[in-house]
Amino acid sequence: MIKRPDPSLTPMDQRGPSPWQSKPPQGNALGKLIRLLLLVIISILLVLPFTPFAGKIKNALKEIVAAAQKERVITREVEKRVEVPREVVKEVVKEVVREVEVPAPPTPLPENFIARKEVDVSNFYNGITIKTNLITEQGTYASLERKDPEAYKAEFQLSVRVPKANQSLSELSRINPKLPELLPGLDSMLATAKVSGFYHKLYENKTNGIQRDITRLNRILDRHNFFDCETILELTHPTTSRKALLIQSEMDVVADGSDGDRMPTLDEYIFMSDYYQPFTSYAWAKKTSTPNPLLARWEERLKKAKEQFAVKGLSADRNRELKATITQLGLEIAEMKARSSLIAEKDPFIVISLLFRPYAATNKHTPNIGDYAVVVHEGKMYPAICGDYGPSHKMGEGSLRLAKTVNPNATPYRRPESDLKVTYIVFPGTAEKPNSPPNLDHWHQKCSTYLQEIGTPNAAETLHKWEDLFKKPEPPPVVATPPAPGTPGTQATAPAGSTPPATPPSGTTSPAPTVPATPPATPPASAPGSSTSSAAPSTPTSPAPTNP
Repeated sequence: MIKRPDPSLTPMDQRGPSPWQSKPPQGNALGKLIRLLLLVIISILLVLPFTPFAGKIKNALKEIVAAAQKERVITREVEKRVEVPREVVKEVVKEVVREVEVPAPPTPLPENFIARKEVDVSNFYNGITIKTNLITEQGTYASLERKDPEAYKAEFQLSVRVPKANQSLSELSRINPKLPELLPGLDSMLATAKVSGFYHKLYENKTNGIQRDITRLNRILDRHNFFDCETILELTHPTTSRKALLIQSEMDVVADGSDGDRMPTLDEYIFMSDYYQPFTSYAWAKKTSTPNPLLARWEERLKKAKEQFAVKGLSADRNRELKATITQLGLEIAEMKARSSLIAEKDPFIVISLLFRPYAATNKHTPNIGDYAVVVHEGKMYPAICGDYGPSHKMGEGSLRLAKTVNPNATPYRRPESDLKVTYIVFPGTAEKPNSPPNLDHWHQKCSTYLQEIGTPNAAETLHKWEDLFKKPEPPPVVATPPAPGTPGTQATAPAGSTPPATPPSGTTSPAPTVPATPPATPPASAPGSSTSSAAPSTPTSPAPTNP
């Protein structure tokens, strides 16, 4: 029979007791006691630090722990380290605080093409003032402009003032004040003097060279060497008709030349120069078999050039260069073997420009190699000859010996006079043929004569006297001795290397020879090997020259 639910009970009550409901606890008194003890202990622990017993409890705990530690014995192995003192280097770093400028902001970028026309002025290495104009204009596209030669070009304009030649005595005296005193006849010759065409040709050569070099962007002539000549005058004395060419210039130094006959060795300081040449234009046939001091060096150069030329596979340009070198060295070696030249270190000579050479047959004032010349500087006059040719755009050069006499500080690399204070008086047409080794006494005599012919009467006294550096010592003089007794009419001479008789001391009288009252009309004849005695010795006379 099914039990009907009680309508007074709720649905939850009608379900009956839940199977999950816990059963009422048993023995709750013990649990409650344990929880109460725990609560009391926790409370005591929380309150105890704030009571007077806290310190005592803490100390008691420390004593218990210390006693426990004393009873334990711990054995340990300790490594003993000994520190050795060492030097400590301290690096001191100084901090430098610098103010760094904040860079200025860059200029604004251009928005469009801006045409320019700028001028800049500066100086070249050679003293030339250069003024450049940069002009820009708008063009077409770069791909087209790079094909047009007119789009990128330079137009050079060099402005040069060609100097005017001085011609009067006052103008010459401004540079060389002693000139009228040393050359008193100069004034009379200047009345009919003419500025030589050589002066205008010189500056024409200079300007042509500048035009050529500036077109090729080569190094052009510097200011100093452009203005190196004040004047060139053609002079003729009104009385003697002696012609002279006056050149007012500076003095550069030439160190060329060699001569094995007189100087078998050379100073390396001179011949190792890049500009040294072993020859001068004035040369003569060798007099001895002594070789030129540079012959061996030149032969070694020729040998090396031939060895290089024999190498296969060289370029055509290199072969052409070596072939020209071999030819040139061969000619120079032949010249060294056959001829001798002036030596700039030992011989006084001047260098004349190559521009003179083509006009020897057309201009009577043209100087030539071997012509005599006088150099005037600072109140002194020096005899010389025209010994070598120089560049056609250059004027005013002297040998190293002449330069060092003018200025002892001169060297192959330092000129004795940089200002235009040197006067060169060249006597054209006075060269003596054939050429011969320098004879300085003869040069002095000839230059003195030519100076007298242009109105310098005391030239021999005022002209510098050169010392011959190669002059051999003179042999000892021959001393006359009285004849031996019994040899009439003869005088003995001291043999070479013998000691001459002593001179009587001062204050004593030497015995005079006895002179017969009547000398014999005819000297006695003596046969070879026989001796003839005489009553008295004859008077000592100078030995007569003997005929072969």
